[in-house]
Amino acid sequence: MMYQFETEKKDYRDFASGRVLHHAPNTTAFPVRLGKEIMSRCLAQLDSKQNLKIYDPCCGGAYLLTMLGFNYGDQISEIYGSDIDEGVLEHARRNLSLLTEEGLTLRELDLQRDFEQYGKDSHREALESVERLRMLNRALIRTTEVFSLDISGDVRPPLTNLNVVIADLPYGQMTSWGGQQADPVRSMLHNIYPILNRKNAIVAIICDKKQRAEHEQFERRGTLNHGKRRITFLKPILSEI
Repeated sequence: MMYQFETEKKDYRDFASGRVLHHAPNTTAFPVRLGKEIMSRCLAQLDSKQNLKIYDPCCGGAYLLTMLGFNYGDQISEIYGSDIDEGVLEHARRNLSLLTEEGLTLRELDLQRDFEQYGKDSHREALESVERLRMLNRALIRTTEVFSLDISGDVRPPLTNLNVVIADLPYGQMTSWGGQQADPVRSMLHNIYPILNRKNAIVAIICDKKQRAEHEQFERRGTLNHGKRRITFLKPILSEI
C-alpha cells in the first residue's frame, strides 16, 4: 500500500503492547503506523478537526484508541470504546487511563517497582517510554469511557454526535463476532448511523477482504488495502433513508 500521510518509517517502540500499554489476552495490537495513516485520512474527510469525539465499537483492550489518544490528544476531546466481551474491558480501562497524568504515573510506579526488584532492561526501557509518552500533548482529552455492548445487536450505543468511528472488526483466529446477526457489519453500521454528527463525521471499517463494509445510509469515500486487511472509509448521508 502507499502511505499518503505517514510516509516516513518511525520508531514506535513506545507503543509496543505490554511495554507501557497493557496487553489484553486474546487480542492483537494494531500496527501504529497504519493506525496513524487511517486517522490522518479520517481527519482529511472532516470539516472541523478539533474537539473530536471518537468511538471504537470493537475496542478489545483499547490499544488502538489509546495509541490514537497519545498521538492526537490535541484534537480528540472524548474517547469511547465498547466490546461484546466484558472480560476484556478492564484492560481497555487500564489502557485508556494512561491518557491521564494520574494513570500514567501509576503505571510508572509499577514499572519502577519491577525495575527495582528485577533490574531488567525491559523495565528500564519501559520507564524511558513513559517519559516520552508523557511529553505527548493530551491536553484536550476530557472523557474516556468503555462499556459492554454488542454493536451488531438490537441496542444502540448511548452516544451522540460522534465525529470519528474506527472499527477493527473481528477476523482471523484471534477474534470473532459474538452476536447472532446474519450480517453483523451491516447491523453495526445501522446502529452507528444515528449517533454520528452527520455534518462532520467519518467511519473507518477495518476488516478482512471477505467482509463487505457497505450500507445505504453511507457513501464510500475510499478504500485502503494493507496485507490481509481492507480499510473502507464511509461518510454518512445527510438525509436518513
